[in-house]
Amino acid sequence: MKVLLIQSHLGRIKSFPPLFPIGICYIATALQGKHKVKILDLNLRELPQAYEELEKEIVAFAPDVAGISIRDIDTTSRADIFFNFKTIRPTAQLIKKANSNVKLLAGGAGFSIFAQKIMERIPEFDYGVFLEGEESVSELLENLGSPEKVKGIFYRKNGTVTFTGLREFPDFSKVPIPVREPNLIDINQYIGPMENNIGIQSKRGCMLNCIYCGYPFLSGRRLRLRMPQSVADEIEYLMKLGVRKFTFVDNIFNIPPAHAKGICEEIIKRGLDIEWSAWFEIKNATKELILLAKKAGCKHFGFSPDGSTNKALSVLKKDITEEDIGKNLEIIKKTDGIRAGYNFFLTLPNTGLRDMIKTLILYFKIPIFLFGRGSVYISWVRIEPHTEIHKIAIEEGSISKDTDLLPAEQSELPKLFYTNPSYRYFEYSVLYLIKFMEQVVKPFGKFILRHNLVRKKKSK
Repeated sequence: MKVLLIQSHLGRIKSFPPLFPIGICYIATALQGKHKVKILDLNLRELPQAYEELEKEIVAFAPDVAGISIRDIDTTSRADIFFNFKTIRPTAQLIKKANSNVKLLAGGAGFSIFAQKIMERIPEFDYGVFLEGEESVSELLENLGSPEKVKGIFYRKNGTVTFTGLREFPDFSKVPIPVREPNLIDINQYIGPMENNIGIQSKRGCMLNCIYCGYPFLSGRRLRLRMPQSVADEIEYLMKLGVRKFTFVDNIFNIPPAHAKGICEEIIKRGLDIEWSAWFEIKNATKELILLAKKAGCKHFGFSPDGSTNKALSVLKKDITEEDIGKNLEIIKKTDGIRAGYNFFLTLPNTGLRDMIKTLILYFKIPIFLFGRGSVYISWVRIEPHTEIHKIAIEEGSISKDTDLLPAEQSELPKLFYTNPSYRYFEYSVLYLIKFMEQVVKPFGKFILRHNLVRKKKSK
């Protein structure tokens, strides 16, 4: 059977190269051997050129099955609102128009969050793959005529959308390393100056309790770990393909700490000359682990304390304090040769003006404190299904029980961010300040920095 796996277009291309589609590479790897598989990432082209390429591929390859991976519904950024989902139905319609006999699947994290709604809104989808699909897609292709036999699948029966029921998450330690060979996907199109375009996954699952986060829903609360040796094997495989920079796409890299330590030690043991980034939990990001990760090649440490005060951190259920954040900043400050990024939410339940002002102070203080090696991103919580803040927002009256979290238009997105009406004007002021900083000041600063670096290189 011929299978075309498609990474859906995000609707715009803000930077190049795009993010490597690791999710559909895992699916393609699971199907190889039994099926003829091709991958098409629409984000390598601007629209409408991407649609034109897709139409040509449907005609030339003539797949029996096409799968569309939906990664992002929107940017989840109030300072940069964009509705990525708007490209999905046009993509599905184009495929069906080019070949009406193609069986069309939907999958990906964005799909799973809104699976029932997406199946109802886009009748072109014959099937939907819920959550992790390495096992379910393979089984489905063997049972296209009887999808009810396969757990974890949405399908249409007598004009209605039917779900076959939950299936257990696969044993991630036994899931093969995703193939990135040139005959499947050209990884060179994703290699860039930064270390966050190409991903490696060392674990699945998240045991944290952050009130805004859907990761526990998407990958479960039980951690499923790969052996450090297997992770290092994958790094060596990527190095043979010319990759020297990558990011760990784990929800959190350093939980459990021993697993992160084991991966770093294996990288060092093998003498792998690489650069990478990852998200770290602050409390477990000890000085020893930071130095070990640096030695193993980590250049950028991402942290998401999200709250700037003890009150906000308690509301978020982060299990850290202001003191923990302060200690972390001291460690990063004293560690040369690395960068760090910090995420904060401006508005949270049961918090007030003091908490917001503290967050705004940190926005300017951290880059100065870390001598330009630290950055801060301030955002607002995008209310999503399967999260505690969704329930809180309904109880508070911020949204109603009937508010559709998958809007039909981009204009409906602003109301889906958690805000505090009592501080509306202060929030608007901060919003425009953040937009100015992110869209004008920071890009200009990066341009000046690049210009100086080029000039220094030429003068040598």
